[in-house]
Amino acid sequence: MLTVTTPTHCPYCSLQCGMNLRPTGQGTGEGAGQSVAGQSTGQGVEVVERADFPVNRGALCGKGRTAPAVLSSQARLAGPLVRRPATGRLEPATWEEALRTVADGLRGTRESHGADAVGVFGGGGLTNEKAYALGKFARLVLGTSQIDYNGRFCMSSAAAAHQRAFGLDRGLPFPLEDIPRTGCVILVGSNLAETMPPALRYLTELKENGGRLIVVDPRRTRTAEQADLHLAPRPGTDLALALGLLHLVVAEGRTDEDFIRERTTGWADARAAAMSHWPALVERITGVPVPQLREAVRLFCDPDNAMVLTARGPEQQSKGTDTVGAWINLCLATGRAGRPLSGYGCLTGQGNGQGGREHGQKADQLPGYRKLDDPAARAHVAGVWGVDPDSLPGPGRSAYELLDALGTDIKALLLMGSNPVVSAPRAAHIQERLESLDFLAVADVVLSETAALADVVLPVTQWAEETGTLTNLEGRVILRRRAIDPPEGVRSD
Repeated sequence: MLTVTTPTHCPYCSLQCGMNLRPTGQGTGEGAGQSVAGQSTGQGVEVVERADFPVNRGALCGKGRTAPAVLSSQARLAGPLVRRPATGRLEPATWEEALRTVADGLRGTRESHGADAVGVFGGGGLTNEKAYALGKFARLVLGTSQIDYNGRFCMSSAAAAHQRAFGLDRGLPFPLEDIPRTGCVILVGSNLAETMPPALRYLTELKENGGRLIVVDPRRTRTAEQADLHLAPRPGTDLALALGLLHLVVAEGRTDEDFIRERTTGWADARAAAMSHWPALVERITGVPVPQLREAVRLFCDPDNAMVLTARGPEQQSKGTDTVGAWINLCLATGRAGRPLSGYGCLTGQGNGQGGREHGQKADQLPGYRKLDDPAARAHVAGVWGVDPDSLPGPGRSAYELLDALGTDIKALLLMGSNPVVSAPRAAHIQERLESLDFLAVADVVLSETAALADVVLPVTQWAEETGTLTNLEGRVILRRRAIDPPEGVRSD
């Protein structure tokens, strides 16, 4: 008996691993693949191996294998909720009433306090189409500059450093399948063995091919255990470590002077910063012994090709942008950029953190990385949208600043695909700001901690209940197909 499956993609992280969903109970025919989820079912579907997708080649982590379970969760919202003034409680409402209440709340705030008194907060799990529509809605319909998304809490430091160095914010400039073919990888602040298990195979294959792996992490993680060299700096000292390695590159004459001269600017300042971090000083700051620093430089510089990959570890520090910039400088100073099997890359985290930025959820960007303060970029997007460029608002507050302004400058908020009461920095403070709003509307799958504070809650579809595209950490634009029908009373964002 042949198995009928729907090809789709895991919703949980930026690998966007390929999988198939099939109705529970169907037999497995020749060539149909083997179930890797057992009876982890939801809405009558189970996960079936999909070996044809190049990122994961059929492998899935625990979340991917059990992904269907959330589709039938008893915590799912079954219909809209509106807070009744008489009781102060959220109670069931029709979609017509809920949408009218949201429209009235946003319109009333805009008319009373101005367009920028209305805020919009998105999420890294929204599809490209939703992210684009949300940004367009904020800027054209509401006319507000106050839109951002929770991807700011993920890799914004790396994005800023990437923009500064390359003029583009991109997770990886190469596919994961390039990793096993390079000579050395420095992995900074990532524990792929636990956070992205299907990607760990690329590091394993790197070593099988004779490449070397350097892991930078204060902890002895499962990933660090596989390294040829584990550098364990004191927490918060990654910047000094990167500058110390660049110091040794310069001191040992390992810089690519032709590349620096022909392809870069700002080398004098970068070199000066590195030369102020001599090995003995870096050892005192970081706790990494000088011999290990020298060995790291040797492993990185001896091969013809090498890569540096960073993740949340070095990025979510007080000097995260400078830290990532220092690791990028290590690549540039050694000529490891702009050619195959070499360069800097950021391992993005959230499912569509990359696509959310690219399609207009960031406070300072229009779709396609076009900056809101760039007249040419404004004119281009305004032409596509059929509006006057002057009608587009300017840059707004970034995520935390937006949330911090709730209840003061921002009186009403439309929030989609995020739960800042749990995930935002200073979460208790952000909860107080949310509670001070005149109006809050939340679109979510469950009654989250943030949704419980709302005046209106709109129940929305999940990953397998709708078709849309996402952009994974490699820059692949991936089609995630609808596999099942959403529950009655639930609508797409």
